[in-house]
Amino acid sequence: MLDTMKRYIAILAALICTIASCHYAAAQDKGRLSLGMRMAGYTRAKAFALGIYGNYGLTRWLDIEPGVNIMCKELSSVDIYCDLHVILELTTKSYIYPIVGISINQIGSKSQNSEGWSFAGALGAGFNYRLNHRWTTSAQCKWLSQTAANHRNPVVLSLGIEYMF
Repeated sequence: MLDTMKRYIAILAALICTIASCHYAAAQDKGRLSLGMRMAGYTRAKAFALGIYGNYGLTRWLDIEPGVNIMCKELSSVDIYCDLHVILELTTKSYIYPIVGISINQIGSKSQNSEGWSFAGALGAGFNYRLNHRWTTSAQCKWLSQTAANHRNPVVLSLGIEYMF
């Protein structure tokens, strides 16, 4: 019990030091909108998707990202999601962000006998690199925790590009 408590305290201290050493980024100005395209691979579900998303700056350091990924697999159709990002600047052109979100999706599999819709929670992280003041590239990794029976919990790996208005 004491060892577990020490681990949690060490992890919490490392997290606080990491956040304290980073600057809050003006990566997305409050009220600014960007639109992007994304390619995504869903591991365990063995699916590939193409998607579009929007990114809106709630504050200088907090973004919301709704999006839709269209699945390229039999028995699968769509992943509709909304993620929240806390922006942490690494350099003037690059930043990282943890991801917390929700998703409703239809990611089916004949081998798992899983069809139909599922609600999911999402946890992950992302990295963005600014090419210039309008264009940004992104890479994300997030885990979906499916609620429907027989649905696998995929890890979603994605690459994207967005244009800021």
